[in-house]
Amino acid sequence: MFPNPYFKESEFVCKCGKCQKPANVPGDKLLNALIEIRELYQSPVVINSGYRCEEHNKKVGGAAKSQHSTFGIKTGGAADFVVKGVKTEEVFQQVMRMFKDKGFGIAIKRNKANPYAGFVHLDTRGVFATWEYP
Repeated sequence: MFPNPYFKESEFVCKCGKCQKPANVPGDKLLNALIEIRELYQSPVVINSGYRCEEHNKKVGGAAKSQHSTFGIKTGGAADFVVKGVKTEEVFQQVMRMFKDKGFGIAIKRNKANPYAGFVHLDTRGVFATWEYP
């Protein structure tokens, strides 16, 4: 991970607490996108989930070919995040405008009770894909 003023490597490690995060995660393309989002909103981007080992990915119900896990290492991984103080829907719509034509996977998990909760998913899979988590 290249040095930057906003994100620490520790924000992208697996939440299992046992495995090692691959050196190339987050990849430059993902990190640059997150920095762009951070600078646009002038507010912290909180990473809820970065890299996940296969075991932890299964435990949290991640897809078998999740961009968060070993499958996504070759493309630079994925991040689920919120922007502090900004509604998740607003962030999702802005991320769609910014990155849908740049080979990213973009998704949203809405929280009807709290519009600032949930998360936006962003990954560098190389082809555009979008979906909504239940």
